[in-house]
Amino acid sequence: MGPLTRGIILEERLMRNMQVGVRVARQVRTAEHAIDQAMIEVCRLIQTSLEGRVESRLAAEVGQSAIENIVAGLGQLATVRASVVAGHADLAIVAEDHGIGWRMDGMGESKTTPLAAAPADVIKLAA
Repeated sequence: MGPLTRGIILEERLMRNMQVGVRVARQVRTAEHAIDQAMIEVCRLIQTSLEGRVESRLAAEVGQSAIENIVAGLGQLATVRASVVAGHADLAIVAEDHGIGWRMDGMGESKTTPLAAAPADVIKLAA
C-alpha cells in the first residue's frame, strides 16, 4: 500500500471518527437539556400544587406526602443530571485519548473551569 493510499485511509478514518464524535456530542447535549427540562417541569408541578393548595384554602397537611414524593423525584433527577454531566466529562476524555473529533459548529454553551479532580461526594453534594 503506497503513502497516498495510507493517507486516504487515515483521512477517511478521521472523518468517520469526527462524524461519530459529533453525533455523540449532540446526543449528550440533547440528554442534558432533556434532564434540565424535566427538572423545570417538576419544579413547576411543585409550584402549581402549592399554589393550588393555597388558592383552594386547604390546610398545609393536605397533599404533604404527594409534595414529599415529588420533591424526592426532583432529587433523583438531580442525581441523574450529575451522572450525565460526569459521563459527559468522561466522554470528552475518551474522545481526546482516541483522537475523536467532537466539537460541534455553532453556538456553544459556556462551561465552568473544571476543578482538579473533586471527590465524587463533593460533586454529588454540589448537584
